[in-house]
Amino acid sequence: VHLVREDMLARLARAPPARRAVLGTLARPLASKAGLRFTSEVFPIDEITMHDSTEQVVKGGRNLFPLLPKALKGVKQIGVIGWGSQGPAQAQNLRESLEGTDIKVKVGLRPGSSSMDLARAAGFDEKNGTLGEMYSTISESEMVLCLISDGACVSEYKKIFAALKPGTTFGLSHGFLLGHLESIGEDFPKDVNVVMVAPKGMGPSVRRLYELGREVNGSGINASFAVHQDVNGNATDHALGWAIGVGSPYVFQTTLAAEWRSDIFGERCILLGAVHGMIESLFRRY
Repeated sequence: VHLVREDMLARLARAPPARRAVLGTLARPLASKAGLRFTSEVFPIDEITMHDSTEQVVKGGRNLFPLLPKALKGVKQIGVIGWGSQGPAQAQNLRESLEGTDIKVKVGLRPGSSSMDLARAAGFDEKNGTLGEMYSTISESEMVLCLISDGACVSEYKKIFAALKPGTTFGLSHGFLLGHLESIGEDFPKDVNVVMVAPKGMGPSVRRLYELGREVNGSGINASFAVHQDVNGNATDHALGWAIGVGSPYVFQTTLAAEWRSDIFGERCILLGAVHGMIESLFRRY
């Protein structure tokens, strides 16, 4: 591992600027090895020792739901953008977790989206202000969870950034957008918080285990969180509140760069079969 990292740093020094941005991201250490620490004004923090490292964690559970309004300080509306894998689960989980509070969860979709009917079937509706057009939902929300596909993020990020109002907490469940922005020499807007909560399971599992949590407190999908940019001091607790609200029993820290790197190389190349597919293809061809 150390030799690979040294080679990466050597390549980084020789690379042109655009390539240097990508290689620089890959050369960063993981959060636990970088000595990252976080504090919360709302949630208790525990520590877990695993081999040679100690990780900070926040233990979730429905007993923490009453703390969510305090954690989500300044948030009157959470705009959930997208209705793919994570969107339905996170929107419904947050709505249920925040029931009885003054915080509204609103789903934002493209005009004419075929997912409009699915969102309505799940109880989100234009009549009660919980379903609307994507960009208007972004512009009126104090917290925006961007749960559209990687491809849509790449094609729509300029419009999304333009719609964010200053001080908004902009949330992602996958750090790939950071990798894209760094590869083209761009960045997130400087006047918004940028956070991530990445459940370690597909959306249907996030919803199913949250529902099981009604009977077994603490049932859910663990999640990593990251604070990439904090402009008003609220980013960490906003991210933790989001993770607790979607039902994560354990929440641990990472970075956007580490998350998208582990996802691309670990999940997609290994778990989802890219390496196996390449080997099989080469075998069949040669």
